[in-house]
Order: sequence, then C-alpha cells, then structure tokens
Amino acid sequence: MQFSKFLWEGFVTPNIGRYSAFLLFLFVGNVHAQTLIDSVIAAVNGEAITQSELENEFRIAAIIGTWEGFVAPNTAEPTVSEKQAVLDAIIARKFVLQEAERLGIMLTDRSIQVTEQLAEIRSKYADETAFYSVLQKHELEIEALEKWVHDRLIYDVFFRRKFVNTVNSEEITQLAAQYFEKHKTEFIVPATVTFHALRIAVPPDASAKEKRGAEALAQQLSLRLQQGVTFEAVKQTYKAELFISFNVSTLPDDTPLGTIIAQLKVAERSNPLPVSEGYLIAELIKKTPARQKQYPEVKDEIVARIRQQKAKGEFDTWLTKRKSEGNWYILTE
Repeated sequence: MQFSKFLWEGFVTPNIGRYSAFLLFLFVGNVHAQTLIDSVIAAVNGEAITQSELENEFRIAAIIGTWEGFVAPNTAEPTVSEKQAVLDAIIARKFVLQEAERLGIMLTDRSIQVTEQLAEIRSKYADETAFYSVLQKHELEIEALEKWVHDRLIYDVFFRRKFVNTVNSEEITQLAAQYFEKHKTEFIVPATVTFHALRIAVPPDASAKEKRGAEALAQQLSLRLQQGVTFEAVKQTYKAELFISFNVSTLPDDTPLGTIIAQLKVAERSNPLPVSEGYLIAELIKKTPARQKQYPEVKDEIVARIRQQKAKGEFDTWLTKRKSEGNWYILTE
C-alpha cells in the first residue's frame, strides 16, 4: 500500500502554539537489519505516534477486513479524512493504554490470548503461507500485528471494566423493556422458505465449452426431477461428482432467490436457476410465515445493545476530559 507523505514538519500545542520538528530514528530488525527514519505525527503525554503506526493501521485493516467500524479503502491512497479518523482513534487508544497501565490492567495469559487472536486472523486464509504472503504484500511485520492485537485486548479489558461493567443493570433492564415496546418491528422474524437444493458448480475460469456442458447437465437433471425422480435418487447417482452438491437451505422469502422459490408449491421443483456459483434446482419443502418475537426472546440482545451505548457515552465523556487535562499534540502540515 503506497502512502503520500503524511508528514507535519512541526506540531502545534493547544496551550503554547509553538512549532517543533521531530524525527524518530527506529531500528527495524529483519534479515538485512537496517535503520529507518520515521516521522512523529502526534504525541500523547510524551508518547510519540509515528507515521509507520498510522500506515500500519491501514495495512492491518486491509488484512483483517474491518477495524473499529472502519473499512480499508479500495484505493492505494487513503483520503485525508480517513487518515484523520484513524489518527484520532490511535490517539484515543494511547490515552486508554496509558490509563490501563496506571491502573495495573494487564492480560492474565498474554501469550495465550494474543496467540488465539492471531490464529483467528490466520483462519481467514487458506494456510500459513497464504497468511504470510498477505503480510508481505502489505509490508506488515508480524511483530506489528502482534502488538496491535495485544493493545486491542488491553483496550477491551479496560473498556469493559471501567465502562461496561459499571452501567446500572436495573436501569438498563427498564430501558430495554421500553425500547422493545416502541420498536417491536425491529424484532420480527422474516418469512422464510426451506428447500432441497441441487447445485451445479461452474468455476469462474471455466471455458465456454465447460459452461455449455454445465448448462446442459442442469437441464438434464431438471427434466429427470420433473419426471418424478427424487432428489435422493439423483444424489446417489452423482455423489462422486465434486461439482454437484445437495443440501437443505433456508432463506428469507424477500431475498432474490427466496422470492423465486416462494412461488413454488410444496414438493414442486424449479427449473435450473442461474446463481453466482453456477446453477441451482430447488424443491420447496415448506414456507414459514413471519412472526413477532416476544420480549423474553430479545431481552438480552436489547440489554447488551443499550449497555454498550451507555458505556460508549461514558467513554466519550472520559476521553474528552482526559484530552482537556492531558498534554497531546498533532503535527500540522
């Protein structure tokens, strides 16, 4: 990922309005050990935030998909507003980590917890080689990712202990009941269709001949099913074919595919339907009407949602106070 120079040559302090310039010399350990010059772009109570820290946030977001609600941009160069939003989040995290250290908050099993989180991230990739290939592509050292995971775990422990766990449970329960009464439509289970699905896979790189062959097979299987052959019989005939699969699926009836299947009668079979992975033939098993969930079913969900909202509000108030009392700076362009 390429970045234009996000370097502020001086930074302004909110109290004294002076400009200073900083260069931070970092020793980066790798196979060819080299010395890099990294620019300081902000500081929180004397702790520097560097250009590389900012860039690593975008690299990590690209690797794990999302981060604090932030989605990595598709372009190689993040916008100024995206950079500022991420820098603001780093600053907030510095305040949290500093306070966590002051309170003596630490991970009870640091290596285990960090390892588990890294394993979850790795699981998104086919194997270890693919994972490290992505790290290399985004120019991210595994040590940087490990530190990021550790810091996020500390952040989460601090947030739960200081804000989530201190919310008044009795008040939250009362608010949850009120919320449900005012927003019942949020808790309606949509109508669904349940069906036998016969899928014929067509690889994205399939040749024109292979695509025609798959379409012909779909028509052939559809004809057999329409003539009364059961799904189970077709399954037994083609069980050795890896490109043909059988399962029972359930979909909301307001989805594109669900809408089509909802038009079938029970036990009726569809014609071959083009889908993203190839072709699908469906046999409707049942239709389940929409229903209103009752409060006991959703109480825990609403309570958790309100608790999180209140905790976030308390956190924002706390952070604003820390910023007003602390000594933090952002460099200007």
